[in-house]
Amino acid sequence: MTKKEAKGLGIIVIIGLFISPFVWLYEQIGDLGLGVCAAALIGILIYWFTYNKNKDQKKFDDLVLYVLLNSMQQDEAKKINDILLKNNLNRSALIRNIQIIRDSIEIFLSSKKRDTAESRAELVAKTHQEIKENQASLVSNNIMEKITDVCDDALYEFKTTLFINIANGHVEKASTLKTDKSKIKYLGFAIEVLEEGIRIGSGDISAFKEALIGVKEKQEKYI
Repeated sequence: MTKKEAKGLGIIVIIGLFISPFVWLYEQIGDLGLGVCAAALIGILIYWFTYNKNKDQKKFDDLVLYVLLNSMQQDEAKKINDILLKNNLNRSALIRNIQIIRDSIEIFLSSKKRDTAESRAELVAKTHQEIKENQASLVSNNIMEKITDVCDDALYEFKTTLFINIANGHVEKASTLKTDKSKIKYLGFAIEVLEEGIRIGSGDISAFKEALIGVKEKQEKYI
């Protein structure tokens, strides 16, 4: 027997060993029984696939929620991105967008610089829209709703914090100045900002009015 013939015979033997259990099973239970077994096997495979898919989705959903709600150090964020880049580019892109939203929210809710705050708020709105249009299918519906809630709540809060933070910046600047004239000037800037917030009327008017009273009281001390 040649080497080629021996190899062919070996393949036939392997195929025979693979098929023989099914032949034996067919002889024992017939067409109906074999069909039932096949259906049961398919059901088990579908369940196994679905279970693992759901488990993987839950793990990713939890990661998205963690990144959305927590401020991370640069090293931690880079580590998460590096792992996802090796396994799933689409998920990595979504996580990066979530990080942009988280970082931007923290900046625009605390910045005393108007240009910085407004540009970051615009970035959150833009990134949220990108996620809704191109990446929503990567997360479960409840997680997508949570992303929307966080963005909407932060942008609504921004309508108040923008003016309060800028006014506070002017008040802090006034406290570092030496002359009463300079103090009055910067406290006046704070008053103008708060009055703008009241005039626009989209934020917390009561918060603006309360802050305005406090700034005017400070200003009166130097007049």
